[in-house]
Amino acid sequence: MFEWYLTQIRNHGPVRATRLFFRVIWRRVFVTLCNSTLPARLTCPCCGWQGRRFFDYIEMGYSVPNAACPRCDSHSRHRALYLWLQNDYRVGEKTGLALVFSPELALAPVWQTATDLNVCKVDLEAGRGANVLADLMRLPFVSDVADLIWCHHVIEQVEDVHVALSELRRALASHTGELIISSGLGQQEDTIEFGFSDKTLSGNRRLFGADFSRTLAAAGFDVRPMSYDLSRDDCLKYGILPEPFYHCIKL
Repeated sequence: MFEWYLTQIRNHGPVRATRLFFRVIWRRVFVTLCNSTLPARLTCPCCGWQGRRFFDYIEMGYSVPNAACPRCDSHSRHRALYLWLQNDYRVGEKTGLALVFSPELALAPVWQTATDLNVCKVDLEAGRGANVLADLMRLPFVSDVADLIWCHHVIEQVEDVHVALSELRRALASHTGELIISSGLGQQEDTIEFGFSDKTLSGNRRLFGADFSRTLAAAGFDVRPMSYDLSRDDCLKYGILPEPFYHCIKL
């Protein structure tokens, strides 16, 4: 929490950062009281935590109520993708090389079940168990090397999305390699380019619209929309708000 607070000070100044800090603390106290006094109705599939409410996810420019697991910090998409990897994709049975970009700590347990899959975690900075420090626009891998590329909520933060997608395509094995990708999407039709890294929106440089799948196709992928295949009861139990993600094969 202290490191997060220092980052907010650097990005937004001490006054705004302190206001945000106390807002976060107050909401965490509230949720902690709820979890200690009320019957559990939520479960995190990533770590097994059970309770009444998840923590709110609060940033300077937006907030998501009832979002983050108090134990492993999983969010809705992590919990949904964990279940999909485990139950639908059966990642535990996969082999070959997987490049996992910006490795989410909440998903670490499910990757550990893939004992025959060589999982290489790639990030810009150390701190999340990365094996390789690299920029998505300049990947230090030979072409056609990856049997699986996992890239979620990363592409909206890179400086040049077309260069990044070109690099992902280059690294992906021809014909058999799979790119599983998603991005935060707005309600609009066309992607909005900010022209800078917006620190109030988690450092995003753009807000993709309904054209995201067309952007993937234009980069040279065969694109297939995917479904988590979760029931309404599952979504309520695990605190999941389904969002689009895509399965891509290199053309």
